[in-house]
Amino acid sequence: MAKKSVYLGFDIGASSGRAVLGVLEGEKLTLKEIKRFSNGPVQLDDTLYWDFLSLWQAVIKSMEICSKAGYMRLDGIGVDTWGVDFGLIGANGQLLSNPVCYRDSRTEGIEKTIAKKISEKELYRLTGLGIGRVSTLAQLAAMVKCDGKNAFSSAKSLLMIPDLFRYFLCGQKGVDITAAGSSAMTDVNSRKWCPKIFRQFGIPMRMMPQLVEPGTPAGRLLPQVCRQTGIKAANVAVVAGHDTLSAAAAAPIADDDCAFLSCGTWSVLGIITDKPVLTEDARINGFVNELGVESVLFAKNMMGLYLFENLYRCLKQETPGLTYERMVANAAKAKPFEIFLDIGSPIFFVSEDPRVSVETFLKQTRQKVRPDCAGITRAILESLVFSYKAAMGDLEWITGRKFSKISMAGGGIRNELLCRMTADAVGCEVIAGPAEATIAGNIAAQAMAAGKLKNAADIRLLIRNSFKLKKYKRTATVAWDKNFDRYQKIISFNK
Repeated sequence: MAKKSVYLGFDIGASSGRAVLGVLEGEKLTLKEIKRFSNGPVQLDDTLYWDFLSLWQAVIKSMEICSKAGYMRLDGIGVDTWGVDFGLIGANGQLLSNPVCYRDSRTEGIEKTIAKKISEKELYRLTGLGIGRVSTLAQLAAMVKCDGKNAFSSAKSLLMIPDLFRYFLCGQKGVDITAAGSSAMTDVNSRKWCPKIFRQFGIPMRMMPQLVEPGTPAGRLLPQVCRQTGIKAANVAVVAGHDTLSAAAAAPIADDDCAFLSCGTWSVLGIITDKPVLTEDARINGFVNELGVESVLFAKNMMGLYLFENLYRCLKQETPGLTYERMVANAAKAKPFEIFLDIGSPIFFVSEDPRVSVETFLKQTRQKVRPDCAGITRAILESLVFSYKAAMGDLEWITGRKFSKISMAGGGIRNELLCRMTADAVGCEVIAGPAEATIAGNIAAQAMAAGKLKNAADIRLLIRNSFKLKKYKRTATVAWDKNFDRYQKIISFNK
């Protein structure tokens, strides 16, 4: 019998995190959740921070739980998080301050500052990304704009969020290529830091650690962490630290006629390919190239379930007994195509109560219907799916491919209404699974670092062997096609 290997993966998103044990035996991976913990930005004065110390405590607590449950010897530990954000390490090796959230106001209007120093065409040619408010470059440019050369005077190293956890686990100062790929500061062809970007913006390269690839060893768990948690010495691995790329690594299918869709707080629709797509059409239509596990994810980043999750949070405060499933069931009964939303509008970028944001949007776009909560929920899902339909049309045009299938992963696949809507609207068969794609990709990369898997193809085979996939056939495309024109008119009116 094949020896069991046990890995501990941490998947930390913008709203929550979890610790999951992955047991690899032969050609099958099984997952067991150990602990789930909350996450969210914290406003202090005029700055929106992440509470890294609280998250670190949750990581330590999770490891203690593992130890007490008998999992004292682990074959690997890995952490993935969201992209773009970072922490600064001082000369003494300590974290200088809590990382700032990408939704912080310091980057408002920074696009104009960036455009003065480098054209979007040139930035796209170099990094595969366009000018935007949500990037590491945008945050660093805002810091330079505010404090000039003094902005980084105390910083010895910059680490992206997943690298920050790995550093405090094993002491490695390295930046995972998938996290770096969201920074707009890496060369998308060479997979190295892009010196021109640093020169143009006055950002010191001295604080940028070596770039490291997912599926490689990082080091041994630090003795003080072992003592604190009860975990015996364990290997810490470099995984695909950017959660979207971890999910892409676990996509069970990556055929030429199959698109990839990750749906969580954000949505990402595109293809997993060998080389970046850097055409002018790709840039103009908002597609980006993100560095993945032995691959490039060519995709469009869009709003995901952020509004849906916020609406659920608001409604649950008012009705404590409300469940996610009930909210979806109510939306399924609501009248279809009643209102249309541009969920990528700045109105929805930071939305404490989506009902207020929706009301504002409806007034601006002169839509007269004022739906109830079920109607708003359905409209959010419909508009999300319409954005998928639009992105798929652009993807087929840019790549010259015709897609018959979508490999859909992430927490969004638990929403069967969303899956059915996607199949009908886009006109493709949706192959949903695994819901735990991100953590599965995380643990598979650890197995790769340990020599149990050889490459990205082995990861996909492992996923197909380990998880049940659910298929959704397209059944009602006519209604979606008919209402797509109405949706596009609203989008055009809003712009």
